[in-house]
Amino acid sequence: MRGDNPIRQQELNDGETLWVQEIFHSLQGEGPFAGRPAVFVRLAGCNLRCFWCDTDFESSKWKPSINDILSEVRAFTDGTTKLVVITGGEPFRQNIKPLVERLLDAELLVQIETNGTLWVDLPESDNLHIVVSPKTPTIHQEIRRRATAFKYVITSDKVDEKDGLPIESTQTNGMKAALAKPEKNVPVYVMPLDSGDPEVNALNTKLCAQVAQKFGHTLTIQLHKLVGIR
Repeated sequence: MRGDNPIRQQELNDGETLWVQEIFHSLQGEGPFAGRPAVFVRLAGCNLRCFWCDTDFESSKWKPSINDILSEVRAFTDGTTKLVVITGGEPFRQNIKPLVERLLDAELLVQIETNGTLWVDLPESDNLHIVVSPKTPTIHQEIRRRATAFKYVITSDKVDEKDGLPIESTQTNGMKAALAKPEKNVPVYVMPLDSGDPEVNALNTKLCAQVAQKFGHTLTIQLHKLVGIR
């Protein structure tokens, strides 16, 4: 959206219908499950406006029922794909609890990708993984308690010398702002920002590699873009 999306507040109904941007099958390109086949449920709307975000999560008018979403997911989870990624936008902007419960009941592995600012009460499960990519100085205490991984988007020369993590605001280009730090002993993934400029991207990737080596983070690259799939 490149920072031109409307900022939408959390809207919690009974969760039996959700505003969905798209559902598709691909490879998880980043984070702890990188390289694994996955069904992506991209929910619409976001409560933040990141100036570099290149994802469309606003153009859909599709508001399917949970049963319709599960039917779409089942079409792809044919025994070879067991990972379902709920992403956005910001998934916790809507009541995803009923969807998550149904996916877990189906013995699927569920990953939620979130900016960490909102929360909806979810069941505790070894098959539920919350990956938070902080975009603000603070995140919700339940996200902090339950996050299984932290992921940060890195831009060249804009990292903290103490830990290699971003020091630039995601909401205002050029403004310095420390993002929420990870919990101890929780895996940290660093990913280069895709600026759309190959030369800048090369610098971002080089810095990510250096940061990973120096601070013990894990380098993650958007594999789906590298291999030419969505």
